[in-house]
Amino acid sequence: MVLAVLVDAAVDGFLIGISAASGTNAGLIMAIALTIEMGFLSLTFAASLKKQKHSVFLVSILLPPLSLWLGGFIGATTAAAVARAPAMHVALISFGIAALLFLVTEELLLEAHEAQEHSAHEEHIWWVDMFFFLGFLLSFLMDKLLDTD
Repeated sequence: MVLAVLVDAAVDGFLIGISAASGTNAGLIMAIALTIEMGFLSLTFAASLKKQKHSVFLVSILLPPLSLWLGGFIGATTAAAVARAPAMHVALISFGIAALLFLVTEELLLEAHEAQEHSAHEEHIWWVDMFFFLGFLLSFLMDKLLDTD
């Protein structure tokens, strides 16, 4: 599980780095959106490590922020290196967004639905999907509201 969280944090950081290199507003919007996602992931991750030794717990909770920072650095550096090739820059942003969407839709939402089915045998929780799509709508609205061009 630690490896999965490290990969997620690195991809999130990469996406923030390339978005920030595109413009201040893009970086800010991406950072806000991913802060919310990483907040929920961090709570779940820390709760799953409660029964670990103190040293394992401490190292495990310190690695994801470092992975996020490293991903951001690599993203910003890569974006700066391909700044003169707009097609490559768009490809980098597309990769980051596709990876984020895959993690959310294929992993996190399915896992949440499976956990709900196994724990209570209740009906589908419709508002989980609603918040997912509301998050997308809010990101577009934030982009329009913060657009200073």
